[in-house]
Amino acid sequence: MRNTTLVAAWSLIVFALAGVAWFVVELSPQNLGFEDTDNPAVMLRFIRAYPDVFVYSGIIMIVMAICLTVAILAVADGVTGRSDPLALRCVSAFGLFTAAFFFVNAAVHIGASGPLRHMAGLKEEWGEAAYLTFQVTSQALLIMGLFTLSLWAVGHSLIGLRTKVIPVALCALGILPAFRLVGGILGPLGLMPEGLWILGVISIPGVFLWCLLLGVVLLRYGFRSAAAPLVDPARVAA
Repeated sequence: MRNTTLVAAWSLIVFALAGVAWFVVELSPQNLGFEDTDNPAVMLRFIRAYPDVFVYSGIIMIVMAICLTVAILAVADGVTGRSDPLALRCVSAFGLFTAAFFFVNAAVHIGASGPLRHMAGLKEEWGEAAYLTFQVTSQALLIMGLFTLSLWAVGHSLIGLRTKVIPVALCALGILPAFRLVGGILGPLGLMPEGLWILGVISIPGVFLWCLLLGVVLLRYGFRSAAAPLVDPARVAA
């Protein structure tokens, strides 16, 4: 069990740090003088000048997806027997959806530069239309990935509050990814109160911070023993 806990801890830490690296790479256009990233013509110039940036972004996202997959399964192993089995399976499934979204988004990024330059070489308008398609697809995958990752974090926060296998203070910080869930539902419906949009923005680094802190806690303390297992060990053995 100790080995599983260490795997979960380091996988979460690497995942969170890779997430920070991914956001830094995604900010490359602004840092390199291509500030209007909503303009497809500007982004085509960026891709022509720096065609490998999207490849780097995709590779980092592959690392994130792999680490998250390992972490989800390792955390599930650590909590098994102390939580309701159905709840744990559902929460783990949300996390695996996140890894899938990240894998697909990585493929979109890695394969984008060549086709975009080719389409723009045939006709500039085609290149701009192709970039907009790439941007919308990538944003949709990212939004859904962050949403399902938040479901995983909030789910384990609730499991931790019930079973005490995760420190209560960390479970309370589950409110950070919870903001992403609220914003992800109310925002598209136009029901988000004005002035609260900032909470949705804060929730993005908040969910990565929660994963990082969970990794650190597991590395230092491991999973805490629950007061009483929710699954009868004799029944499981039978």
